[in-house]
Amino acid sequence: MQPREFLDSVAALLQRRTGLMFSEARRPELERGVRKTMQATRARGGEAYLARLEADPQTLDDLVAEITIGETYFFREPEQFAVLREHILPDLLARGSDDRPLRVWSAGCATGEEPYSIAMVVSELGLNRTTHILGTDISRAALVRARGARYTRWSFRGVPETVVQTHFAPRGGELVLNPGIRSAVEFGYLNLAEDTYPSLATGVWGMDLILCRNVLIYFDPGTVARAANRLLDSLAEGGWLLLGASDPLLSDLAPSEVVVTRAGLAYRRPPRPGSQSPVVDPPSRLVFPEPASASGPVAPPVPQASPAFTQPPALVAAADAAGEAAECYARHDYLGAAEIATIALARERQDPALWVLLVRALANHGDLAAAGRASVAGLDRHRTSAELTYLHAVLLAEGGRPAESASAARAALYLDRQMAVAHLALGAALAKLGDAPGARRSFRNAAQLLAAMPPDRVVPASDGEPAGRLAEMTRLQLQLMGKGEPQ
Repeated sequence: MQPREFLDSVAALLQRRTGLMFSEARRPELERGVRKTMQATRARGGEAYLARLEADPQTLDDLVAEITIGETYFFREPEQFAVLREHILPDLLARGSDDRPLRVWSAGCATGEEPYSIAMVVSELGLNRTTHILGTDISRAALVRARGARYTRWSFRGVPETVVQTHFAPRGGELVLNPGIRSAVEFGYLNLAEDTYPSLATGVWGMDLILCRNVLIYFDPGTVARAANRLLDSLAEGGWLLLGASDPLLSDLAPSEVVVTRAGLAYRRPPRPGSQSPVVDPPSRLVFPEPASASGPVAPPVPQASPAFTQPPALVAAADAAGEAAECYARHDYLGAAEIATIALARERQDPALWVLLVRALANHGDLAAAGRASVAGLDRHRTSAELTYLHAVLLAEGGRPAESASAARAALYLDRQMAVAHLALGAALAKLGDAPGARRSFRNAAQLLAAMPPDRVVPASDGEPAGRLAEMTRLQLQLMGKGEPQ
């Protein structure tokens, strides 16, 4: 294979798998990255290296890490952080409620400086609401470093010394982030060009704020358009999306409200005129019995009083409400799906799949409280639905109740031991509770189930995630648990 042909093949593979685009001006950068990773893999020739790239996610990850800048530091683009502190966070807090966590996603977080900077702002503002901050990246090596939260002085250029002294402690020539800020951020693998989002399985849904800065500049136009729509679909209504100064404009690519700030353009997902979430009267809290032992069986949940649903006004009934609700959900009109599902359930509440759709739609719409009440209402009628029980576990975790989430996840597994996503939910809850051995066991169980599926098969109850991608994310979770903690 000729050198030019070989590089063309590598570039084509990268564009297909990651959306990264390489112009002639960036060919030397690609060539250097390929040469370095080929030496590391000891591949004998171009064809062997291409086969390795295709089959081994770690080799592809190493190449991506070499050819993307990944430059980041704390409070990068300080004007944006000023707008965030003075305008965006106050706007989100004014529209939210204390029973709903503030949800923030740093997409393309590299080694973690950006999501940790957000956590510092939240801490400095003294917010009394629970804040869920998620950082994702395509580089596993970067995520391991992010989880470790150790940095050199180069990550603090332009940062006031008072910030460093407040949030970091010197150790072995590095600065280690204080545990309070470090524990406020969760990390996970996500390929913005390829993966499914929004998705409850990966925690990317109903976000109030997304920062995706200096990532889209690497993508080809088609990937930019797809990613733009997915990012905006991952916002709750009224949520904000911030890009970097060099990123392409999204106003012509995806429906959004463009807001001009002193730090540049921001995008919002506007609420539908006159829309509100379907009303669900709050029931008594659903109680999941604790298991007799950590490894023993858990009895199915015993839900309590039934809530009543109020039919939303001014909505024409469809002949096939369930089908129309599913169509709305598929095109990411989550509020429309929830409204139609509510009408259908008011007539006939025996279909558990419709309850599942309603819970997922309300969650993706960003209404965590309504989704939680709907999950309880659905379980009141379908006590043996493993998927509804799993969704309830996810929502309890997002509401900052990991012990109850773990109990609900165990209940889902009592109903269906083969539910890989319930093993993942249990692992995540146990990790938050500090039960590292139990979390690893749950993630390994999930990994075994996912490995037994064809990589392109959609995992049951995952909202569209293929087994291969969830398997990669699970392997990374195990890797993050085993490395990177400050000593």
